[in-house]
Amino acid sequence: MEFALYSIFLVLSYSFTRYVTEQTNFHLRGKGLWLHHWILALVAMTVLMSMGIEDPWVWGIVTGVALEGLSRKNWRLKDDASKTTH
Repeated sequence: MEFALYSIFLVLSYSFTRYVTEQTNFHLRGKGLWLHHWILALVAMTVLMSMGIEDPWVWGIVTGVALEGLSRKNWRLKDDASKTTH
């Protein structure tokens, strides 16, 4: 049942993250770098692992957030938009 719980929270967090990213225009950018939500999820995973947290719903949530970000066309660290001039 733990895998089922993980899977449910993965799907829910993926869809919630997709909805939020489509509805907002919030970006963490600076000095040519773009801090995407998949990067934040990866950092969260590293912290969770170092803390020994094994709750399947927690891992499902952060995995869903990371996968949603990686499924997008532009997921790299380099912020190409910072080079454009207006």
